[in-house]
Amino acid sequence: MLRLGDVVDGKYRLVDRIGAGGMSIVWQARNDRSNKIWAVKEVLRSGLINDRVAEMALLAEIDTLKHLRHDNIVAISDVLETPDSLLILMDFVEGRPLGQARTENLQGSDTVGLVDGAFAQDDVIRWAKQLAGVFEYLHSRTPPIVYRDLKPSNIMLKPNGDVVLIDFGTARRWAGGQLQSISGAAGTVALGTYGYAAPEVLMGDVNTDRADPRSDIYSLGVTLYHLVTGHNPSEPPYEIHPIRQIRPNLSGGLEKIIRRCTQANPDDRYQNCAELLYDLQHYQEVDDDYRRRLKRRVAVFGLAAGLAVILAGAGAVCTAAAANARNASFDQIINVARNQTPGSEEQIAQYLNAIDVKPDQSDVYREMLEAMRGDTEEFTSEDHTVWSDLMASRSQELAETAGWPELQYQVGLTYGFFYAGSDGDAAAGTAFEEAVATGSPDADFYGQAELFNQVFGFRARAAQKLGQVDYQEYWAALTQMVESVDSATAQTDVAAIGALLLPARVLAGYPDRFVNGGVPAGEVVALMDQIEDKSSGLVCLPGAVDAAVEQDCQAIAEALADARTSVARHTGTEVGQ
Repeated sequence: MLRLGDVVDGKYRLVDRIGAGGMSIVWQARNDRSNKIWAVKEVLRSGLINDRVAEMALLAEIDTLKHLRHDNIVAISDVLETPDSLLILMDFVEGRPLGQARTENLQGSDTVGLVDGAFAQDDVIRWAKQLAGVFEYLHSRTPPIVYRDLKPSNIMLKPNGDVVLIDFGTARRWAGGQLQSISGAAGTVALGTYGYAAPEVLMGDVNTDRADPRSDIYSLGVTLYHLVTGHNPSEPPYEIHPIRQIRPNLSGGLEKIIRRCTQANPDDRYQNCAELLYDLQHYQEVDDDYRRRLKRRVAVFGLAAGLAVILAGAGAVCTAAAANARNASFDQIINVARNQTPGSEEQIAQYLNAIDVKPDQSDVYREMLEAMRGDTEEFTSEDHTVWSDLMASRSQELAETAGWPELQYQVGLTYGFFYAGSDGDAAAGTAFEEAVATGSPDADFYGQAELFNQVFGFRARAAQKLGQVDYQEYWAALTQMVESVDSATAQTDVAAIGALLLPARVLAGYPDRFVNGGVPAGEVVALMDQIEDKSSGLVCLPGAVDAAVEQDCQAIAEALADARTSVARHTGTEVGQ
C-alpha cells in the first residue's frame, strides 16, 4: 500500500491523497522530471480477490479509457502493476464533482453558485452540450461504447467552467444489438444508479443489462434535471416533474428537451446524440413561445413584402410601366435596407421585401447574408431559421441564375465560420460542394471553394467514423489551405481568415489522428507556426479595428493555443508559444 511521499515508477512522487473508495485510493502525484501533476489511482489487489464484478469493472475502465481521446474525458496514460496493487496513471483533473455541494464560484470561472441546490440554466446547458458531445463520440466508436451510469458525481467541474467525465467502471461495448463484456462475450451484469439509470436497465434481471446508446441519453436527461432544479431523482419521491413547475423562469425549450430524453420507452427519446446536441444548440427555438414569436415575425415580413409588391404594381398601366415601377420599388427598398443598422430586424425585413420584388437577384441574397452576420460576424440560430425558410421557397429558381455558385460559396463561408449550430459543418460542406459542382474553374472564388469543399468533407467524415478518412490526404488539403493565404490581404478577406482559423481548430480537436495516420509530429508543429506567422500580419489592436476583425484575431489565437496544448498532449512534442 502506497504512502504519502512514495515515488512510483521512479518518477511520480505522491504529494497528496485526494480520494478513497472501498478498494482504491486516488493520489495526486508530481513527475519529478517534468514537474507535471498527475492522478494515480491505486487499486488494492486484496479488494479484488473475492469480487469478480469489481475486477471486471476495473478492467473495463482501464481498457476503455486507454483508447479514448476527448477533451471532456479523463485520459489514462499508463497502467503499472505492483505485488499489492494496480496503479492507473491518469490526467489530473483540477476541480470537484458536480454532485458535491457548492455555494461559491470557482476561481477563474464564470460559473454561478448554487441556488436552492440548482445551478444556473446557462451553465447547465453549456455542460449539456459538452456531455452530449462526449456521448456522441463514445457512441460513434467501433463498436460503440455505452457509459451506463451518468450522474453528477461522475462529472468533474474544472476551474474554467468546463466538465470532464470520469469513472468508466460501468462502461461497456455495444455490438450486435446487445452489450458485450470486456472479453467480448454477450451479456453483462446489470448495473446502474436508481433514479438515474434508464428503465430498461433497472428492469433487466441481475445478469442481463438491456442498455443501449439511448440509455445514456436518458441518464443525461435525468442529470440535467437534477442540476437545473436541484431535485435529486434518486431520493424520495423519485419523480421527474416538468422543470418549470419547480423553477418557473426556466426555458420551455430546455423543459421539452429533458422531457424527451427521459421518456420511459427508448423509441420515444432522441435516437442519437446528434439530434440531442442540435436541440441543445437551438434550445430557444424548441421553446413554444419562441416559435410563436418567430411566426409573428415571419408574418410581418410577408405583409411588408406583399405591400411592396402592391405598391410596385399599383401605377402600372402597361407592361413597360409595370417594369419601370418594379425597378424603382426594388432600388428604393435596397437603398433603405443598406441604410439600416447592420443585422437589425428592420434591415433583414427590407432585404426580404426586395427579394419578393426581384427573387432572381443573387447579389441581394449575398448582401442579406452579410447583413445577418452584422458587425459581430455571427450567424445566429434565428438567422438560420429565416435563411432556411427563404431557401426552401427560392433555391429552385436561384439555382438557374449565373450568381448561384458564388452565393453557395458565401453560404459555405457563413455556416463554416459564423454559425455556432452543431450542423454548421454539414451545411457548409453541402454549400461548398454545390459551389464547386456548378461554378466555373475560372471564377475568382473557385479555388478556395475547392479547398474548403475538401476540408469540410474530411471534417464531416472524421466526426462520423474514423476509418473513413485518409489523414494524409486530409493533411495535404489543410496545408494547401494555409499556403493559399496572402497575409497582405487576409485582414479584409473572410475566406483567408477562415483558411487560417479552420486548420487551427482541426489541430486543436484531434492532432493524434494525423500523427497516427502517418504525418510527422514535426510537420504538425510547423503548420501551426505557419498559421501563427500568417495571422500575425492581421491588425488586431482593440479599438483600431472593427469588432468582427478583432473577434477573428482572438478566435485564431485561441484556436492556436488550444492546438499547441493538444499537440503536446497527444504527441509528447514540446510546442513553443
